[in-house]
Amino acid sequence: MRGDTVLGADALDEELAGLDHLEVAVERRPPLAVRLWSNLWPKLAAIGVVVLVWQLAVWSEWRPTYLLPPPADVARRLWDDIGTADLWLAVGHTMWRAIVGFAVAIVIGGLVGLAVSASKRVRIAIGSLITGLQTMPSIAWFPLAILLFGLENSAITFVVVLGAAPSIANGLIGGVDSVPPLLRRVGRSMGASRVGLYRDFVVPAAMPSVVAGLKQGWAFA
Repeated sequence: MRGDTVLGADALDEELAGLDHLEVAVERRPPLAVRLWSNLWPKLAAIGVVVLVWQLAVWSEWRPTYLLPPPADVARRLWDDIGTADLWLAVGHTMWRAIVGFAVAIVIGGLVGLAVSASKRVRIAIGSLITGLQTMPSIAWFPLAILLFGLENSAITFVVVLGAAPSIANGLIGGVDSVPPLLRRVGRSMGASRVGLYRDFVVPAAMPSVVAGLKQGWAFA
């Protein structure tokens, strides 16, 4: 009996030592500079490949230089423009339009996504339309936007919303559809109302898909 106790204690010590080894292994993370470089170099390599292909196209004289200038000329012009106020003013206008349009798209896409996911009749009515709008290029809406709003910021906001809102709505719809039915039953058994069920159970569980839809919507914006 004593021998079994000793063997059991030795086995326990080995298991604890193994756990300690795992903890040490987790703590031995690579330095921050190494982790940053491991995430940065693939992007730099991709940019380098694009610039190389661009330069090869210039050397091949595929298009005249006034249509396809060399990367060095573009870089020099960009460096000169960085020191001017016009470039930063243009960047500010673009970012403001994107942020405003994206915020409006979040509200519209979120409301439409919730309506479609909550009502079977609404899904039948406009579910396929949302997917169709998502696949339609945003630039296709620009002539209509000019006719409706003229050459104003509201025309650009209109195009941004129509490009981003369907992606946000589809992300929310896909996330809600993927929520396990058991979670809904748990919410109902706890006395949650229809609004509370979505607020406290369904929407939090659908957040991974919602975030993916938001990222795609921002890309459109």
